[in-house]
Amino acid sequence: MLNDYMKTIDARPKNFGPMKDASTRAKITGPCGDTVEVWLRIDGGKIRKATYVSDGCGYSNACCSAAAKLSEGMSPAQTAELTQEAVLSAVGPVPEDHRHCALLATLVIKKAVADYSAKPAKQSLKQKLKQFLKSKTPEKNHV
Repeated sequence: MLNDYMKTIDARPKNFGPMKDASTRAKITGPCGDTVEVWLRIDGGKIRKATYVSDGCGYSNACCSAAAKLSEGMSPAQTAELTQEAVLSAVGPVPEDHRHCALLATLVIKKAVADYSAKPAKQSLKQKLKQFLKSKTPEKNHV
């Protein structure tokens, strides 16, 4: 029997669907066969938006939706604190044989953050221009 949270997710999942302007994304297939993909938009050192797609059951969707919502507003470093228990608490009662859905949801968010953190930092236009101008300026020889 589904609780109220699950009924809401089953009817219209929050944060469901790919994101066009995501900063990072990750995809994991769990041992149960569910595949979860997450997109994160990170701006100003915070996760501003998180969306997901899951081909799993209602519990998988509920856990992914909750994890995405919980991650919004966190810094990338704070996602290390996102736990299976926090997701399960947000979702409500989940049968023992579906509790792994919450773990999968947290792992895919952490993977997306790790992939984002591993990328070289993007240079601002100002930094690129400064570097370009520096490379075009001849060195002065002092005698």
